[in-house]
Amino acid sequence: MTLSFSHFYSLENSQARYEQAIQMIFDELAPNHCLIGQFINGRTQVQTVCYAKDGVLQPNTTYDLAGTPCNDAQESSGVCMLNQCLQETYVDDELLRVLNINSYAGVTLRALDHTPIGIMVCMYEDERLLTDSQQSFLKELSYIVGAELNHNLEMASQDLILKQLAKGERIAKLSSWNWHIGQERHWFSKEMRNLIGKHHDIELSLDCFLECLELRDKERLEDLLSQLKHGAIEHIDTTVRHKLFSKRKGLMRIIGHVENETGPISERVFTATVQDISQINALTKQLELTNVVFEHATDAIMITDHENKIIMVNKAFEDLTGYKGYELMGQDPGVLSSGQQSKQFYKKMWHALETSGTWKGEIYNRRKNGQIFPEELTLSVVKDELNQPTNYVAIFRDITEWKRNEAQLTFYANHEPLTGLTNRRSFLENLEQVISENRAKKKESVVLFIGLDRFKEVNDVYGSEIGDNVLLSVAKRIKNGVRRQDIVCRYGGDEFAILLQNSGIDNAMLVAEKIQSKISLPYVFNELSVEITACIGVAELTSNQPLTASTLISHATHALGSAKKTSPGQIALYNEAIQNAYLQKIHLRDKLKEAIKFQLLSVHYQPIIDSTTSKICKFEALVRWSDSELGAISPAQFIPIAEEFGLIHQIGQFVLEKSCKDLAKIHSQGHTHISISINRSVNEFKASNDQYKQIIHAIEENNLPYDALTIEVTESVAANQYTWQVLGELQKKGVQIALDDFCTGYSSLSHLLKSQVDFVKIDRSFIDTLIDDKKKQAMVKYLVELGDDIGTRLIAEGVEQEEQVSMLKQFGCHNVQGFFYSPAQPISVCLNMLKS
Repeated sequence: MTLSFSHFYSLENSQARYEQAIQMIFDELAPNHCLIGQFINGRTQVQTVCYAKDGVLQPNTTYDLAGTPCNDAQESSGVCMLNQCLQETYVDDELLRVLNINSYAGVTLRALDHTPIGIMVCMYEDERLLTDSQQSFLKELSYIVGAELNHNLEMASQDLILKQLAKGERIAKLSSWNWHIGQERHWFSKEMRNLIGKHHDIELSLDCFLECLELRDKERLEDLLSQLKHGAIEHIDTTVRHKLFSKRKGLMRIIGHVENETGPISERVFTATVQDISQINALTKQLELTNVVFEHATDAIMITDHENKIIMVNKAFEDLTGYKGYELMGQDPGVLSSGQQSKQFYKKMWHALETSGTWKGEIYNRRKNGQIFPEELTLSVVKDELNQPTNYVAIFRDITEWKRNEAQLTFYANHEPLTGLTNRRSFLENLEQVISENRAKKKESVVLFIGLDRFKEVNDVYGSEIGDNVLLSVAKRIKNGVRRQDIVCRYGGDEFAILLQNSGIDNAMLVAEKIQSKISLPYVFNELSVEITACIGVAELTSNQPLTASTLISHATHALGSAKKTSPGQIALYNEAIQNAYLQKIHLRDKLKEAIKFQLLSVHYQPIIDSTTSKICKFEALVRWSDSELGAISPAQFIPIAEEFGLIHQIGQFVLEKSCKDLAKIHSQGHTHISISINRSVNEFKASNDQYKQIIHAIEENNLPYDALTIEVTESVAANQYTWQVLGELQKKGVQIALDDFCTGYSSLSHLLKSQVDFVKIDRSFIDTLIDDKKKQAMVKYLVELGDDIGTRLIAEGVEQEEQVSMLKQFGCHNVQGFFYSPAQPISVCLNMLKS
């Protein structure tokens, strides 16, 4: 073993030494998993520097210490051995369950001052306890590995300091300059090359520096250096210009002094800094110019400190208000108040100022002489680098002398201001990048789209402040429920999105359940407890899918919509078939809107036959639609869409007007006994949609008798009190009423007797089996007899067989309608049918 340790030190780099240590552990202790890790982020996480499984090196990883055996092991001075109920003891350590770990041995790696800096771990799938000699081996090896890790951390710290120093000089545009006067030796830091514009292959020297300066400044600096050399002066503070001086670059300030260094050789050393102050100089001049503008501006300007006490006003302010600046120093701007604005007004003004950083509006103020005047006021907040207010600036003028100028101050960076999560724009950019990487590296990712259930109720009941607190808490819970590499976004309102990188769908569903569980826990604010749930839509991104970010988000939002349609607190996986059906419905809706707008619908008429004369006595108006792209579209397909999206009113009105015009054409050719039936749905009978007025207007506009029009409604429509009131008023005018689809659903004979309709239409589903169904035959006979007694005529729909016609005539059914006679036809065909 001593030979192995000797070999350990002879390896060429730290990584090789770590790998050697891992190999020695596998040779000696034979664990299933072994890792060496360093503590990071204040000892809250472990970042592995070497990790192997069954002796094979694996990619390094980072994991949280909290809730793991390593968290307990870091406090131990020896080897921490755990081999009983390991997974039950550390229930939050999912890694133990995933890797099936049942035994653990860990030893803390420490710096020279015994500070814990890392950990070395062996893990076994079986229950195992290391012997004393094995523990001694592990402890002895930890000293060597700990020393190596400590050395690496110290070297990294030194490198970081040097890099930070160089970075600081680069940011400050500052170079260090040392001149050993006795040796005539000059040294400049690397930043000097940037200051004087010299390439890296040219050696820096005093001559190199002097040659880049303007001649006058070169001579002046040479004189100062000569005085320093001879002891005439000990300190210089001067500015010089580069030959290529501009407003942004080339003006350099040199500050330095001579010190006597003691040592083996005592000598005078000049230490100085050379800094490009071009931008500082330009800013100084700009401030001077700004002060001139401030004093001579025609707008009144007032500046207050962070406590809203007046610290500065300009001349225009003094002229406008009558106050001198010294009279208002340290006072509250309320000294100008006219008293005409309410406390609520100022409350809203300050709220706007605090939330948006600016406020602009009309306000009444009072001059020193008591005169009240209207002014247009713009307030702005000046904030420091910590985003805390330092000053408030008010700019105003008499409202009669100027026009409003609104500035757009809204600019959002990569994070949403309320929750601090990634905003939508940044999230979509990251998603596009991940999609590209997945294609290149054949990886999978998943998007979770979260929608809070009934969040609007929280805002309405508890107010927006509680709503914001809930959103903040939800954001924290979501963030705590995912990995560091996953991206969480507040997509907008009460919606959040998560990008689970390098994750399959099974893991994503587990994460979704975990997040859903976290969100559903109560939110407690003082004595108020709020409970909400969330629905989650899940969309998978595989390496072979040609998707864009917007398409993937669309999939996830569609899945969320499917979840919300089910019930609160559901999780739904994106289903392409359901979305395609929905998109097809939306496409059909848009096509239908276009057809209505450009009058691409048509009306066909199906004849209704008088059973006694076998002649046409009526037509039923039926809307038809033939699209240039989709062809003929069934009413059974587009009428429900029209109902869902509120288009049924326009279709119904079109059918009404077209039917009345065509009926007038029929009557003009001598067929004045013909009437037309028009269907009406429940959505058309609303107080805002005056059916009585529309129907009567269409009849009178075409000079038709009122009884030439029949309004067909289902029994459920007629049962509505308002609907039947309208139907009753139409019936009083002479318009006939028909109950459609009778004998389906719940048909009420008592309602039939009460409603006193002119026609009852027996549904085709009842007629289809009439020949073989004795009960239906008896029902038809009864309805015919009842109709004769109460003055209501029966119309049998869907008649397609001669046997049906004969039986219905035998029963005394008044009218029949169906394909046996004719399907619905255009008006031209109907006119020919009447002639023949």
